[in-house]
Amino acid sequence: MRQTQSTLPSWRQAQSRRRQHAGVVGLPFIVIATVYLAIATAVGAVTASALHNRSTAAAVHIVKPPRYLVLMVLDGARPDYLGEPGLPHLAQLEAQGMTYSNAIDGILEAETPAGHATIATGSRPDHDGVLGFDWVTDNTRYSVFDPSQMGTMQQIMESAGATTIAGLYKRKYPSAKVVALSGHKYYAAAPLGGPSADAIIWYEGDSNNHYVPVGMPGHLPPSAVLNAPGLVYPTTRLPDGTEDHLATKLAIAAVRAMHPRLLLINYPEFDWPLGHVDGGPLNQAKVATDMQGWDADLGRIEELYRKEGILDKTLFVITADHGMMPIKHFVPATEIDDAITSAGTTAPDIATNSSDFIWLADPTKAQTVTLNILAKRDPGIASAYYLTTVNGRPAYRSAGHLPPAMDQANQYLLDALLNGHEPQVVVFGTEGTSFSDPSTGWKADHGGNTWESQHVPLVLAGPGIRSGTSNAAVQLDDLAPTILADMGVRPSDMEGRVLTDALLTPKRSDVKARRTEIRSLDPIVTALRHADSP
Repeated sequence: MRQTQSTLPSWRQAQSRRRQHAGVVGLPFIVIATVYLAIATAVGAVTASALHNRSTAAAVHIVKPPRYLVLMVLDGARPDYLGEPGLPHLAQLEAQGMTYSNAIDGILEAETPAGHATIATGSRPDHDGVLGFDWVTDNTRYSVFDPSQMGTMQQIMESAGATTIAGLYKRKYPSAKVVALSGHKYYAAAPLGGPSADAIIWYEGDSNNHYVPVGMPGHLPPSAVLNAPGLVYPTTRLPDGTEDHLATKLAIAAVRAMHPRLLLINYPEFDWPLGHVDGGPLNQAKVATDMQGWDADLGRIEELYRKEGILDKTLFVITADHGMMPIKHFVPATEIDDAITSAGTTAPDIATNSSDFIWLADPTKAQTVTLNILAKRDPGIASAYYLTTVNGRPAYRSAGHLPPAMDQANQYLLDALLNGHEPQVVVFGTEGTSFSDPSTGWKADHGGNTWESQHVPLVLAGPGIRSGTSNAAVQLDDLAPTILADMGVRPSDMEGRVLTDALLTPKRSDVKARRTEIRSLDPIVTALRHADSP
């Protein structure tokens, strides 16, 4: 192209002289030359375009994976909370990243310990071993309602063979630090960090009734973290919003002292008191206040990362461990108790929330118990399942008749319980129904298969993440493999799929697996969303 441009003036001079001496004889040559120039220009344009496209493609492929992660779990937050006005920092992340409108727990029980274990391991309870707050093995009840049990819970995760975000990331980057923390929810911080976390921290009251940060044995942070100024609150009676803000201050202290690659935060107040006590969306003013307070804390973390020079190297993930369902109806506990007694057995444990999970002293009575429960004809009971054996493997069967799509959705969720200490009976309530004790004064609940219990927010933003929104189905166990893939670490031994629709440069094999997941998960989401539709 450069040669054509350099010879063009002399060619024009020669052509001008020919016209003077030969008249019209030179016209065909002019036409040929003009065509030649047009072709040359077109070829040059195509070449330039190809080079530009190649350069652009190369630029996409050399996007560096994020070196840092900030994972924020808004415990019990609903997707509609993210639509509150006055959330500038969240709005900026949403504009830059990917937002999913059909994200679900995809597990039972949809509770805090199980939800955080699923987020961390990329696997459901059938693989990571954590069912909920309590369960029964050989008629012996186990409960995580005690900080001293957190080590045992991590041993359960290890024994189940569950890999974690922290474990796989540190396998590739051994010197990387991982910090997991919460307000009072030790049963969120411990499974979220998992066995490989360097520091697992939460708050509790001390002997002076002060609210202080503490570390988990075996995962203690440096003293500079726990002793950082401004972390101790003078009383355990906290004003609304204080606990979540303290969690942010604790996170900032950990970042300054430890410079973690992975920062995993549980924000407890969206669950308690906003959800259970205030009713979640039943108190929109409180929702707005709590969300705006959290957004300000998000801005504080972003500002710290900006000063550290790592903000543009950080992947932000915002989600919840379960949804939140306003309560319209309570199922009396006597109905369940009578059904168990009438079957001639007892229950060593019943995990009660928006569903009932029942362990029986005599498992052979499971079908009779479910039939007795359905015979009560309580309007809040949608279905009941009993544990049986099919082809030598445990499986749940419905004691009544359900639309095939709803039974398929229920079976998918029930399969997540099959880890060796699953309940013998599971009772599902209708949307708005809780099996909890009305005397608690709860206004909202979660834990079961209802849409509002299962539906969670999900936003990803940072290097390697596309911008946009998606209504494709996604579940909690997809988060860990997606986070790792975006950060340049190959996920392994995880049940979830890489969300290739959120990544700029996904692997082809992951794209195929994600498409398969969407095809199988979309009907589940549709059935749950429309379960109570006429």
